[in-house]
Amino acid sequence: MHEFGRELRRLRELAGLTQIQFAARLGYHHTYVSKIESGTREPRIEFAAKADDALAAGGALLAAATKVRANSAIPLPSAPRGAEPLRLPRSGLIQLPAFGITCPSHGTDGCAALIPGGLTGVPGVDGRAVGIPTLHGFAALLATYVEADVSAVGGDLAVPVERALNALLAVVPKARGDDADGLMRLAARYADVAGWLRVKRGQHGIAMAWLLRSTEWALASGGLPTACEALSHISVLSMLEGDGATALEYARAASEVDPDRRWISVQGQLHQARAYALLGDHREFDRQTRAARRGAELLAERDVVEAPWLTGVAGDTFIASHLAGGLRDLAEVIGGADRADQAALFAEKSLTTVPADMHGSRLLLTLRLADSQACRGDLDAAVEIARPVIPAVSSTAATPIRRELGRLRTRLGTRFDELLGDHA
Repeated sequence: MHEFGRELRRLRELAGLTQIQFAARLGYHHTYVSKIESGTREPRIEFAAKADDALAAGGALLAAATKVRANSAIPLPSAPRGAEPLRLPRSGLIQLPAFGITCPSHGTDGCAALIPGGLTGVPGVDGRAVGIPTLHGFAALLATYVEADVSAVGGDLAVPVERALNALLAVVPKARGDDADGLMRLAARYADVAGWLRVKRGQHGIAMAWLLRSTEWALASGGLPTACEALSHISVLSMLEGDGATALEYARAASEVDPDRRWISVQGQLHQARAYALLGDHREFDRQTRAARRGAELLAERDVVEAPWLTGVAGDTFIASHLAGGLRDLAEVIGGADRADQAALFAEKSLTTVPADMHGSRLLLTLRLADSQACRGDLDAAVEIARPVIPAVSSTAATPIRRELGRLRTRLGTRFDELLGDHA
């Protein structure tokens, strides 16, 4: 029996309630309470919050549940090896939300947070009290990491992100009430980012470990946007492995996390469309893409804050790149010159609208455009489009970019040597 189970049983019995009575009061089955008290099942944060209120525990139960989650018996991935990344893009104050990162205390209302100079600058890491400044510090640090990942081609952010995540988990047991819940939502977001960085490293097994943990923590702490992101990343990872069926299942799961958030539906539909393309189902691909494009036109203010990559110019790029990739995959699986032509048009559109500072995305989309041209049979255009980015592409280890390069290599055949010869 873990600490939460013991304390829950003590407080329940002190209140004179049986497991059946207590479970009914909270809206759960009594077997769930039994398993929680015996330690055979970990408590959901939502359950812990309700139990804390019902038993007037003053935050003690919520803190104990968060501690159980942070110190799970399932091991976390070991810290990656590697050097520190390039210098982070900013310092001083940052206005949250930023880059899809929100402050757990202030949510979409926003706040100004000081970016720590390093982990030791996060309040609470140095042994002082854990509270809202701790949440601000970790949220601000994560926002700068996400910004750096978007804008940089080189540098290895997996190292500092996972170090920060481990430091965050170390302070969780010191937090109480809403602060503990907020730290777990941040931990889920860090784990999602860590998972995606491991995907880019080509370490798919470790990536899956982080993404599953992210989903678990997010659902337990009410971080629904992060749960959607983690499940979406698993869908993308499955696509990178060429597994359309698994990609489809995780894309569906992502879209069902919170039907009240329109951006979650839009993103889920785009990922489902890509999966259907891999499976050669052009009817479902068309249906999902139409729904996603209609939904994107109706995004509300909260959607803009939580998913900035789906709105404005960034949204145009995101949607066009998904359409380009899906149409190219369909053309490859079931044929059709018209689909290859459309893939090239959307790939060109995505490359035209991608922000100049998104260097990694620019490389990937350039290769996608070149591959789309090769798919439609215009090898001359494919070679000319790819030629300028080959030096940068050759020096990156990012798996999604390398995969696009591999597809282009296969389609160009012996003509791929022309690209290598230019930079030998």
